[in-house]
Amino acid sequence: MLMDIEPFSLVDYPGHIVATVFFGGCNFQCGYCQNPALVDVKEKPQTSPSAVIEFMKTREGLLDGVCLTGGEPLLSSDLVPLARKIKELGFKVKLDTNGSSLEKLQEVAPCLDYIAMDIKCTAEKYPELTGCRNSGDKVSETIEWIKNSGIPYEFRTTVLPVWHPFEDLIAIRELLGQETNWVLQQFRQPPQGVLDGKTYEAYPDSWLKEMGEKLNCPVRGLK
Repeated sequence: MLMDIEPFSLVDYPGHIVATVFFGGCNFQCGYCQNPALVDVKEKPQTSPSAVIEFMKTREGLLDGVCLTGGEPLLSSDLVPLARKIKELGFKVKLDTNGSSLEKLQEVAPCLDYIAMDIKCTAEKYPELTGCRNSGDKVSETIEWIKNSGIPYEFRTTVLPVWHPFEDLIAIRELLGQETNWVLQQFRQPPQGVLDGKTYEAYPDSWLKEMGEKLNCPVRGLK
């Protein structure tokens, strides 16, 4: 379900000025999710695909593109036709995804200029973290497809002590390969709370920065 649009963002697509379109609904139930309202959707949509297109027509020459995010955008029947129309207008299209639906990703791929995929944890921990059986196998297939797709991409992991001991981060790096674009993100407990209502401890910024250097990863979200 398409939920809302942020008309201007400097941070959602590296090196570009974009509008960000939010899709509601997610098949993963990660307890530390910082966008619980987009996982368990209770609010009415604030925009529509046609409204997004009309808005983008007024931003030709002002914006570089659109970031499609969520929730999990690949769950929405609106995603592919919307991405095609945005592309037809001449804008770049970036997709944020959890990587659980490779078939749908392949369908929208001709419209994409950039893919950002979340890697939640090591493959064997995926069912526990996400609540989805076989999710580790599915995301592993998607990782390999993205790496060989020819589409610019990044993988990213929000790092928490409860889910990401150093040996797990090493395992993810080995799975991806040393030269694969992988970003570590610092966890910040949001004021509105997370999906499961708990309070999560974050690693010290200094520790995460050191891990980024050891793993050859940029780190986002440090103070």
